[in-house]
Amino acid sequence: MDIKVKTYFSRNSAGGSLIDLHTHLLPDWDDGAESWEETDRMVEIAASDGIGAVCLTPHIFRFSRHQDSQETLEERFGQFYERYKDENRVMFFRGAEVFIHPDLVREVGDRTLSINQSEYVFVEFPSDQIPAGTRDLFYRMMLAGYTPIISHPERNDLLGRQPEILFDLVSRGCLAQLTAGSLTGGFGSEVKKRAEIFLKHHLVHLMASDAHDSKNRRPVLSHGVEAAARIVGQETAEALARDVPEAILNNRLVPELGRPVCPSRGRKLFGLFGG
Repeated sequence: MDIKVKTYFSRNSAGGSLIDLHTHLLPDWDDGAESWEETDRMVEIAASDGIGAVCLTPHIFRFSRHQDSQETLEERFGQFYERYKDENRVMFFRGAEVFIHPDLVREVGDRTLSINQSEYVFVEFPSDQIPAGTRDLFYRMMLAGYTPIISHPERNDLLGRQPEILFDLVSRGCLAQLTAGSLTGGFGSEVKKRAEIFLKHHLVHLMASDAHDSKNRRPVLSHGVEAAARIVGQETAEALARDVPEAILNNRLVPELGRPVCPSRGRKLFGLFGG
C-alpha cells in the first residue's frame, strides 16, 4: 500500500464513514498499542464503530520508546502498511502528534509529521501549561504553510481555567481537536465540563478518539458524536467526525461550524505568550 499522500473519499452515501484523525495504533513506539495483536484488536473496534479512515499519529518528542528515531519510525510505518495492506474496511493515513518543540517548524518539514503530508499538524501541550512563546511559534508555523491543530485542549488545566487563551489561538487561525472520551466522561467530570464549554463556544473543530488501547482508551467515535449532538445538534456533531477530518486529509480548507466565542469575555492574557 502506498504510504504517501492519498485522497480520502467518503464511501457511504448516507453521510460517509467516521474518520478518526488522532490514534496511537503503531505498536511498540509510544504509550499506545503494546503489540501487533493489540493493534489488531483496535482495528477491529474502529471498523465495528463505523470508522472508515484512521490516521496513525504516534507521539513525537514525548513518550517515544526509541529516542524519536526516524529510522525506527519509518520501519514501524512500513510494517503497519504491509500488515494491513488487504484491510478493506478501514483506510489508514500517516501523521504524528508532535509535542511542542522550539524547532517544530523545521522538524515537521524534515520528518514528514503533518497529517497525510497536508498543511495540518497535531501539536500537543503539557497537561498543565502553555509554554511561553507559543503564539510566536504558531505564527512561524503558519508562515511556513502549516496549520497547527491543538490536541485535546479540554485536557489542559490552564486552558480549562483560562479559555481565553484557547480563544486567542483559535482566533488567529489554529484548529483544536476534541477527544470523544472527554465528552462521554471518560476523563472525569471536570474535563467533560470543559469539553462541553469549548464545543458550545466553537473553540474545537474536530473530534477524534486519541485511542491508546482496546480496553480503556478505545478507537470509538460514535458515542462522542451522540454526546456532541445533544449539545450542538446532529449535523454539527457529525461534521466534527466526518466533514472536517475529511477536509484535513484532503488538504482543503475546513468547513466553518461556527465563529469562536470567548467563554470568559473581558479577561486579558497578561503576557502568557511572551518570550
